[in-house]
Amino acid sequence: MEIFKFLNPKRAFLGTNDSIIDNFVTFFYLLIFLLLAYQITKYFLKKHVHQEDLPSFYNKLKITRYIYSLVGFLGLISVFYTRIVYLPTILALTAAGLVISLKDVTLNFVGWIMIHNNNGFKVGDRMEIDGVKGDVVNIGIMKFTLLEVNREESTDQSTNRLIHIPNHAIIIKNIHLSTSQMDYLWDEIKIQLSYSSDWEKAEEICNTILKEMFDVNNLKQNIEKKLLKISENYMLKLGKTSPIVYTTIDGSKIILSLRYLTRVHEKRNNRTNISRKILHEFKKHPNIVL
Repeated sequence: MEIFKFLNPKRAFLGTNDSIIDNFVTFFYLLIFLLLAYQITKYFLKKHVHQEDLPSFYNKLKITRYIYSLVGFLGLISVFYTRIVYLPTILALTAAGLVISLKDVTLNFVGWIMIHNNNGFKVGDRMEIDGVKGDVVNIGIMKFTLLEVNREESTDQSTNRLIHIPNHAIIIKNIHLSTSQMDYLWDEIKIQLSYSSDWEKAEEICNTILKEMFDVNNLKQNIEKKLLKISENYMLKLGKTSPIVYTTIDGSKIILSLRYLTRVHEKRNNRTNISRKILHEFKKHPNIVL
């Protein structure tokens, strides 16, 4: 740090020493150095980013920012507390005081650490917490932000509202999470037929449409790959992946339940495409009455 003190303008031009001024000058140069280093790191990260890696770039940039901020904070303490032998004690007492007086802030920081571990979530994941459903668009030290999604099962469309949730909520609230590691979920469409309808033909049509829309072998391979990765943290077993049609009787109606695996963000489009195909096919058969 002596080189920074030597560059003190007061010392250079007037030839006088002032330990306080020296400390401020030292920290000023350290701050300039950290800002330049951060901009250089940001430039190289941005240079190698691809469109599909934007979430990864975002996370790396956030972590880099936190690291440089921490280095700056430690530099501030080390510059102004020249008796470095007392630094561990000072840090310990400061940390204890912060934990006690800033309980919510501390819990939010703990929540942030939990979010970034293997069992947490990241930007782009869809989740539901405390009655709010949405896609994660930002993760900060104190809070994370969701782009709200309509909670109705049949829609799953964005409301364009941003919801800010404190990080400590993940400690005390139940979370329903759809991650990019396993971004498939079961969806179901129910169709009511009159009792006089040719339900066997209707069931055959529905099965055919599902098989045409979903490549069972390819779907199984994709899920197996994701399952292999996620099994490092969870005990999961691959069950049935083929789409299926269940037929039941409900009073005077026959119910066809179409059940299939779909990607989280393709749910509504798949519902629409399946429904349109079914309506077109049923229209060709007058003995199928909805």
